[in-house]
Amino acid sequence: MTLSFKDFLSTLVVEELHPELKAIVKAKTNKPKQALLTSKIKELSERGEKTGIEGNMPKGSSRAYMRSDTSHTIDLDGSPANIPIGTKVAIRAKLDEHHNKNEHRGLSLGALQNHAENANDEINNKYRVLKKGIDNKSFTTNKKHGIFPPLIGHDNKHHEWSQVGHAKDVTKKDFQEYTKTPSHPEGISHDEFRQSLERSHEQRQGRYHPGNEEWEKNLDKVSKHPLVKKFDHYHEHTGNPPYDYKNIENMGVFQHPDGPKYIVARDHGFSHDVAGAYRKAGIRAVGDSLGLLTKDK
Repeated sequence: MTLSFKDFLSTLVVEELHPELKAIVKAKTNKPKQALLTSKIKELSERGEKTGIEGNMPKGSSRAYMRSDTSHTIDLDGSPANIPIGTKVAIRAKLDEHHNKNEHRGLSLGALQNHAENANDEINNKYRVLKKGIDNKSFTTNKKHGIFPPLIGHDNKHHEWSQVGHAKDVTKKDFQEYTKTPSHPEGISHDEFRQSLERSHEQRQGRYHPGNEEWEKNLDKVSKHPLVKKFDHYHEHTGNPPYDYKNIENMGVFQHPDGPKYIVARDHGFSHDVAGAYRKAGIRAVGDSLGLLTKDK
């Protein structure tokens, strides 16, 4: 789960923030604070200082998303282009109290997700809607495999933040509309999309139990949709589970500077490593809770 900037700001316990962040939050200004907060969080992280964000986030949140109030200029397909961007920041949620960082290279749950999404340049860049060139500056349009927003920058040392192309919210109605193709003139629903991907993943794991014949025939057709095929290519290649897509909030629409709109996964950091970390932390959380109950008795 990734919080919107509005929700992120509303959950902060201001008095617990680092003084430099507190000054930004409490400043009386009509100007957007996203860019200032993002820059300062990045700076504090790089300095190894605690931000004060740790520990006061809602259950389940491990990252916050801050959209920039200014566009970012890139070289795209050989010409200058402007794209909207935002920054994902790893935050410390309650579940991090039960997460053993020593088992995961010293990374928090949010940092683990940032690492899963961005650290493997070869794999993740292959599936960006705009692929970064070998010069690490220029980009090319990726119609063949693009399913994730473009990656502008990433904290490769600590994985505390990543800067990505901004993708707008997508509704279930939009999803159906944007997936209309000659082969699927009515489009596909978000539920059909994610159920088809989950079926393929579970079949590869050897644990799929078929439904009724009509249901299977429908998913057979959905699996041939161009968008589903692109996403399935990624999951077959990496082995990562597609369960992040159950929440439509994790999906979005990235608009190419030339006009076309691409459905993308805004959150895709649910790798096997991340899933295992969350599972272990959850088990420890339950165990700690039962332990406390026992002591109380």
